[in-house]
Amino acid sequence: MRAIHDNADLMAFLSFRSDPLDYDHRDVNAQKAILRERFAGGGWWIPWLVDQLDVAPDFYFDAIAQVQLDRWSAGRVALLGDAAFCPSPLSGQGTSLAIVGAYILAGELARRPTDPPAAFGAYERAMRGFVAANQRIGRLRAEQVTPPTRLGVLRQQLHEFARARLPLGRPAWMDEFGQAINGIQLPDYTRFVQSVP
Repeated sequence: MRAIHDNADLMAFLSFRSDPLDYDHRDVNAQKAILRERFAGGGWWIPWLVDQLDVAPDFYFDAIAQVQLDRWSAGRVALLGDAAFCPSPLSGQGTSLAIVGAYILAGELARRPTDPPAAFGAYERAMRGFVAANQRIGRLRAEQVTPPTRLGVLRQQLHEFARARLPLGRPAWMDEFGQAINGIQLPDYTRFVQSVP
């Protein structure tokens, strides 16, 4: 939970692990029912938060997921951004990956204007490692936000308790995050781009 809009509103983020859920994505009442079922009997502020579902003006429900495809192109069509390699909202890297991917895709198309399949292959080779590192950050954050075991939940709670009271410094995943977000050297495509009169 955190305050937003100059402390005028409260935003709450509730998450749970599950297999893929079968529900109508347009049926907000069904989504709220899923949350009521999953969080029934919860302690702390959970009962109050669940009671607020019906009055929340901006309720949002979705899966935290990644897009992992073997290929990002077929023929003369290429995927970019979340359609190709969504790292999950927990990574915080979706927009960065999309912008870098757009730059590299445009550059490779400029380098090979008559051979889109070759440009798409070069785009994918240039991006794969960068995408994989950032998707790993999304998975690490998912483990942190919603640990898969009770022991993991206890470990998370103890770590948060200790961090609030001790100068523990940065969590270990932050170093990996720094390496992931800086894990690509952008090529210079300027010699391939024609100037527009």
